[in-house]
Amino acid sequence: MSRYLYICIALLMFLIFPREALSQPEKPFKTKYAVIYYDQDKDLDDFIWRLGGQHMDFPIDTSLVSNRVDRVIDRVEAILDMRPHNFRVEVYLRRGPLQGENKVAFYEHKTRAVYCSVDYASDGVVAHEIAHAVICQYFSIPPPKKMQEILTQYVDKYLWSDY
Repeated sequence: MSRYLYICIALLMFLIFPREALSQPEKPFKTKYAVIYYDQDKDLDDFIWRLGGQHMDFPIDTSLVSNRVDRVIDRVEAILDMRPHNFRVEVYLRRGPLQGENKVAFYEHKTRAVYCSVDYASDGVVAHEIAHAVICQYFSIPPPKKMQEILTQYVDKYLWSDY
């Protein structure tokens, strides 16, 4: 009897919260601004390599992860000249494309989370989605999607222009 009850509860959770019912990465890694969730150490290593072209010695040296992710966030905030108070974002790393064939990454304002494919990540992709997070957290009412896209494309254009 309890087995059927468990199955019914699981199905009900999937119907009410479909995204949350799917398996979430288990391992968290905290930086100054973000908590990165991943399944395997290789996922985190590949993600950091795609952001900066350098492999890390994980878990011995974790400073590279923090530096790479927080540097992108600092750069996005500087370009937009928006620094939300107590800015925090969750980053969920996945393998393969997300939500269909062409989704590489997306930001979900309701959960303040960036979902990113490790296989297709780059500093530009991450910066674009972080820009959505910064914009949405900066304003008490997030601007319309089209306005956000204009601002995120501005970030895309000037991400490393002065380096």
